Amino acid sequence: MRPPTVGTCVPVRQRAFRRRGWENDMSWKSGIARRVALATSCGVAAFAMPAFAQQENEGGEQASSRPGGTIIVTAERRETDLQDTPLSIVAVTPEVIEAKGIENLQDLATFTPNLNITGGRGSGNSNPTFSIRGVSGGGGATGERGVGLYLDGIYVPRTNGSVLRVLDIERVEVLRGPQGTLFGRNSTGGAIRYFTKRPDPSATEGYIRATVANMERHDLVAALNVPLGDYAAVRVQGAYLNQGGWVQRGPQDLGRTTDYIGRADLMFEPSSDFTVDLGFIYSDSSSNGTPHVFEEFDMRPGLEGFWEGNYGDWLNDALKADGQDPIAAYNDPRIVIDDFTAPGFCLIDDFDPDFDDACLQFDDTEYWQASANLTYDLSDTVSLSSVTGISGLDNRSNLDWQYLGTEARYNQITSDTFYSELQLNAALFEDAVDLVLGGSYFHEKSFNDQEVINRRGTSDTPRGGPNANIPQANGNADLGLFHRTDTETTQKSDSVGLFASATWHVTEDLNFTGGLRYAHDYKSYESTEFAHETFTPAPGTDSTTVYSDYSWDQVDWRASIDYHFTPEWMWYATVSKAYKAGSYGGLEIVDLIPGEQQSGEFLLPVDPEKVVNYETGMRIEAFDGVLRLNPTVFFMQWSNRQAARQAQCSGQAGCPEPPGFRIEISNTGDVDIYGVEVDAQLFITDDFWLDGSAGYSGYDLKDPVANGGPNLFPGPPEYSFNIGANYMTEIFGGDLTMNLSWAHTSEQPTHPSDAGDSAYELPAIDLVNLRLRYEPANAPVTVSLFANNLFDNTYASFATRFGGGYWDRGGPVQIQIPASAPERSALFVVRGKPREVGVTLQYDF
Repeated sequence: MRPPTVGTCVPVRQRAFRRRGWENDMSWKSGIARRVALATSCGVAAFAMPAFAQQENEGGEQASSRPGGTIIVTAERRETDLQDTPLSIVAVTPEVIEAKGIENLQDLATFTPNLNITGGRGSGNSNPTFSIRGVSGGGGATGERGVGLYLDGIYVPRTNGSVLRVLDIERVEVLRGPQGTLFGRNSTGGAIRYFTKRPDPSATEGYIRATVANMERHDLVAALNVPLGDYAAVRVQGAYLNQGGWVQRGPQDLGRTTDYIGRADLMFEPSSDFTVDLGFIYSDSSSNGTPHVFEEFDMRPGLEGFWEGNYGDWLNDALKADGQDPIAAYNDPRIVIDDFTAPGFCLIDDFDPDFDDACLQFDDTEYWQASANLTYDLSDTVSLSSVTGISGLDNRSNLDWQYLGTEARYNQITSDTFYSELQLNAALFEDAVDLVLGGSYFHEKSFNDQEVINRRGTSDTPRGGPNANIPQANGNADLGLFHRTDTETTQKSDSVGLFASATWHVTEDLNFTGGLRYAHDYKSYESTEFAHETFTPAPGTDSTTVYSDYSWDQVDWRASIDYHFTPEWMWYATVSKAYKAGSYGGLEIVDLIPGEQQSGEFLLPVDPEKVVNYETGMRIEAFDGVLRLNPTVFFMQWSNRQAARQAQCSGQAGCPEPPGFRIEISNTGDVDIYGVEVDAQLFITDDFWLDGSAGYSGYDLKDPVANGGPNLFPGPPEYSFNIGANYMTEIFGGDLTMNLSWAHTSEQPTHPSDAGDSAYELPAIDLVNLRLRYEPANAPVTVSLFANNLFDNTYASFATRFGGGYWDRGGPVQIQIPASAPERSALFVVRGKPREVGVTLQYDF
């Protein structure tokens, strides 16, 4: 029994013409495009990360029957063999997704060293943080990632909702390291490129796939491809995905999600040289918030008797007013309950601490995208292509930021974008030079409406006036609801890029590549804060509006060399630079001062950041394909890093009370990041093989004071690896494939500081997945049994520890605190999904 291969896959570097920029695999009629389609279809059964290529000998016969195929990637804006591309790339095929049990991009990160996609506080996985090699960023309507995300060639600036689900894909490319030259906007850490399957005029085909599992999971996915003559086709897909939650909070099971996804693509060829592809995707995603639980609530020696006020004391007031015991000094059992139960308090509707509908959480997102991809062959060696798209996002949520029922945070984020790119690919001087020229334009209008409501108790030690910092009597009564935030923010962004890249094939084995990009970015920012209990606008007004705009110009570049010692052994070295434009974010509007006096030159953005990357690696296939090994070493200089940080502001104008600090985007100094990435595959026999990958990352912070501590946050785990064992056999006249995989992520700091009441290190994560896939010989049916988190490991994917003045009036505030005052803290974590066992049945037609 041999692992399956599909068709005859010809290595790109053996082609007479190195394919020139079929960026979205649009054309199916021309001979070149058919070869590209064939090569792309040669997926890797249960393949390693990244996928590797299977070579062919000069006689055209397969050099090995092991799983493989030439994996075509477009990381250089032209199609190349993955093994011949001088970049650190993970190329993921549908077979990899099936074998590893990957269901979304967070799962992809688990099996991709130095890629982190983690859920955050509050909104969790619906608005995750992206990080490649420790370079991250983003959040809200004004923050932007340092990792570019592209869906069928269209740049996606914000990642709420089910757009992250991996469905009906052709491949996913993860490009590690700065990609500023060819991808430009916000790719200082790298880029993630998601390609869905394209219409095929050669056959009518499709599938229906159903999945059921514990925790109320039930999915139904269907796709249909229909030819419309010889030169046109349409492909449609629909999906309903339901996942029950696994953390109980009152009547809600946190972590529950429901997704509806629809997609339609129309491809047609008006002529043999011209291809048009029109696509539309829509998703509707709803969830009820992050599966948070408290692991620790340490208020020793007790809340009462210290300077009182803030969240812990107000909940304590409500409990005592209800006749209940006050909060215990350590791990009150009503707060720290168990690994999968969150506190069930609610004070938003009234002062009764019992849970009510007013504290029900939701996080709902609608996303749509329409695109047009055009490809025109000007000659056998020159092609012109364009991709244009518009998209819209609307995210609405109501989340409890403290998880004690004392706060409701209503938030709406909308984003309307336009993106267009024009690209010329040419093979010059009898294929001695591959040239890519292009330009792009991006526009986004984003809007954020945020309202934060708290309920206070009467425990409140004033910070100002004649009784400042004098402990007050604990009234244990209701002080009512108050607004802490009521703002509307609008940002408009425009970005123009012009780029060029050329690869000179000096000899059959030696290549030089160089590229430049000119980028111009412009942003306008406007924020309005309305009058509320903790903000007073200028006299005679009910709000204050501030505004500003700014522009930046930068040049990104890349230079690389690669050399093939043998056809199966390539070495490369690359140096590249990428930048991210400046940002507005976390800016506070000051009381009583007119908006125009806080605007313009008084409201400057955070400066741009840049990353320069030095990288070298090898792409090796040895012993007739028995061993494949791809090591990469990198060193990156991250200058003027943009990051969200906690800035103490107690007693200052515009400071939110509570908690006595604000989160702001600022430049936090320079960082050197270095590391190693290794991907490997080893065949024990033709039917049994091992695959795996590993990553190491370290860093050197140049200015710990500006950073707020010695830890890069959010930072990469120091070590991460995954190992997979794969076996194929024939049983009952069909093919049985088994995959057992283990993924490990080492400890990670969750705060820039490594001391004090906010410091915490997220424990290491170990996950084992098992999948069995059976395909009968004479039936178009596939049955898969799976167990994710096989050993039911209890773990956290994210954690936050707050202390001091966050829970009462003590802690790090600008007042004299007795030396004996304790550092109080509470730790809450995003609980990872427990063991999931299920079955998938797919019918192909």
